[in-house]
Amino acid sequence: MVDGLSFYKLINILKKQLISSKLNTLCVHQGSIFLSFYNKGPLNFEFRASPAPPVLKPVSNIIGESPGALSAIHGAQVTEISTFSYERACFIEVKKRKPSGKLLTYKLILEPAGNYANFFLLSEDNTILYSLSSRTIDADRNIGAGGKYSLPKANKKYSLTHYDGAKSFNELSGFYPVTAKYADEMLKTYSFEEVCKKILEDLQKDEFYIDEKGKVIPFYIDNATLISYDKLGDYFCVKENKQATKDIARKIKKIFSTKRDKYLELASKLESELVAAKKYDVILRQAQLIKDNLYKVKGAGKYIFDEYLENEIKQVEYTVEHNDNLKEISEKLFKKAARLKKSIPLIEERLQDTMQLALFSEEQIYYADTLSEEELADFEKLIDDESKNKVKKQKKDAVKPFLEYAGNGFNLYVGRNSASNHELVFKFAQGDDIWFHARNIPSAHGIIRLSGAELNDDIILFAAKAVASYSKYNTEKSIDVDYTYKKYVTKPKNTPAGFVIYKKFKTINVSPFSKEELEKYGLLKENNQ
Repeated sequence: MVDGLSFYKLINILKKQLISSKLNTLCVHQGSIFLSFYNKGPLNFEFRASPAPPVLKPVSNIIGESPGALSAIHGAQVTEISTFSYERACFIEVKKRKPSGKLLTYKLILEPAGNYANFFLLSEDNTILYSLSSRTIDADRNIGAGGKYSLPKANKKYSLTHYDGAKSFNELSGFYPVTAKYADEMLKTYSFEEVCKKILEDLQKDEFYIDEKGKVIPFYIDNATLISYDKLGDYFCVKENKQATKDIARKIKKIFSTKRDKYLELASKLESELVAAKKYDVILRQAQLIKDNLYKVKGAGKYIFDEYLENEIKQVEYTVEHNDNLKEISEKLFKKAARLKKSIPLIEERLQDTMQLALFSEEQIYYADTLSEEELADFEKLIDDESKNKVKKQKKDAVKPFLEYAGNGFNLYVGRNSASNHELVFKFAQGDDIWFHARNIPSAHGIIRLSGAELNDDIILFAAKAVASYSKYNTEKSIDVDYTYKKYVTKPKNTPAGFVIYKKFKTINVSPFSKEELEKYGLLKENNQ
């Protein structure tokens, strides 16, 4: 996915081209927004929100359709483009004059946030007129039409312009592990202030760089390949490369990227089904309307039916066609409404399970980037064995299957990978143990087993911080961690090792342990063999 600094630079490059241009067309097609501008010539772009990773890139053709809210701003002029600091979000302000002479202001919001990437159209007072996706990583954030737009939560308190107190670039907004690593390496030669200044200067240039592993870097690094912004889409996308199959990590990421995209596609269909099912009350009202007015119908023609509402009787015009059997129609509508109402919890449960499978796939992609060479080899064997419906026992002399910490009256166990998580949760853990996992992001699984102590806030906090430390976003300032009794954690049949579903849980927000704290508690992987 695109990092905050690269997105910031990309938007500043586009700003030079798009300010004062005319927005000719705004279309939607298969999870993408297509934008067509004109400024001394056509400028066409695609903002792909799904499947991940999100991409903003120039294209030759504009495809798709324009819903009413979007078509209303065709012909508007671009007056401002900016990012929200170094977060992965930007706005494009456009103005359009109505025939009456009134000048209307709108904002287009682009949020390239991985699987939760989204696009919004806002009115002048930040009311949401249109949103591309219904998914959001912030459960309490309103992203539906009619609500007020708010930015996704920012979990980092430092930035390139406000860095006093930061010790690593992992703590700064806009950085992700790769860019933070290169920036931290520069600290061997320059001060924190000097590195920030150099990066800020590079962000004002139109140049990007590709490191030896093909990662996009928005500031200069040694031994990097210079690349223009119009080629970025090729690097943000997953490449088909025969050579990549020889690399275990890439093989794993390719397998689970395909699975993740399949689950996200299914989730999108289920979301549509859920929207349709929740309209059962409209069908129910129609059925009741016909039933209540059967006595009025003498044959084909137009009738005025009485609709009995809670506080009033509403008159509704109803047309009866020849050969209409209203009693039969009413009965069918009642059955359809009942069927749709009954399907709501089933669809919701299937949607939740599907999104959990998508998250699980994302978790495996995360493991592919973090495991050691030996662990990756074991991971590859596990995948191959599962594909052949084979299960192999772990070697007796292998490293410990999970990390361990002995506390005062309790023990904490943390999984290392999918096989380790499965071993921990379904072979080792007991029903009254407490299970932990970061909410909606890839992370290790954790288990607390009490041995004399009563469960208290300090124990919960300790376990949650440890699990957050082994999550994909362990450099963030705060992470939500879910916890529940292990007896409420289940593994459905025919699902891969490490996949779980949990129904009853509580959530705690914590700051992950630092590397020094993990080492202090003996929870570093290399120290816990």
